[in-house]
Amino acid sequence: MKEWSLLCKHMASMKKAVVSFSGGIDSTVVLAAAVEVLPEDHIAVFADIPMLSTRQRIIAQNVAKKLGTEMITVKLKWEDMPGVRDNTSEKCYFCKKAIYSEVRRTASLNGYSVCLDGENISDRSEERPGRKAASEFGILSPLRSLEFERTVVRKMFDDLQLNIDVQKETCMATRIPEGVPFDDAAIRLIEECEEIIRNISLVGQIRMRLRDGCANLLTSPDTIDMLTAKKDELSSALFMKGIHEMRIDEKGYDG
Repeated sequence: MKEWSLLCKHMASMKKAVVSFSGGIDSTVVLAAAVEVLPEDHIAVFADIPMLSTRQRIIAQNVAKKLGTEMITVKLKWEDMPGVRDNTSEKCYFCKKAIYSEVRRTASLNGYSVCLDGENISDRSEERPGRKAASEFGILSPLRSLEFERTVVRKMFDDLQLNIDVQKETCMATRIPEGVPFDDAAIRLIEECEEIIRNISLVGQIRMRLRDGCANLLTSPDTIDMLTAKKDELSSALFMKGIHEMRIDEKGYDG
């Protein structure tokens, strides 16, 4: 695939690089290229933040192992991420700022200057909080620089044949309405409920958005029927977790 060759050539020109690795599709592609062309001159840094699910932590570990690279994990606590739990419109910026600060610190400790993330050109809005934080910390985005869209990145990921079920995940805080403060208990409740939903429906990609005790379930359009077929069973299981109303989003989401 010509895009993969372009990415590898672009990465090789950096000589040494630290990859801010989330275990998601985009950063996995960037890390895979680093493993191939900078086998002894790259570092993968995984930020373990309170809003991550256990599922995502395990996926990141498994992907790094499959790629044959060591993953440095930096653990961030709520106190390391001031402003995040307030759940304002700036929470994603505060989160990325804390993550990129740790990526930069790790890079400096290990003698690296180039730091990379997995943003692609489909994430084109300059107003994205992550882009603002990345700019402040000098984080480069090779997929974006090469103008690779999400579909191209997904094809490169599929070609890696990692045989790991990597879904497009968002942080657990996105399940809670903006302006509603959250804590560990709220995050863990949603994580537990999403795992229950996966086990019952066999749908891999699921988001449960919780507002005033009502759960709104979202999945991709092609798996909505799988949720609907188990609606009564799902409703009963969530009721046992204290959720008295459940809805299934009929439009779903793309990605």
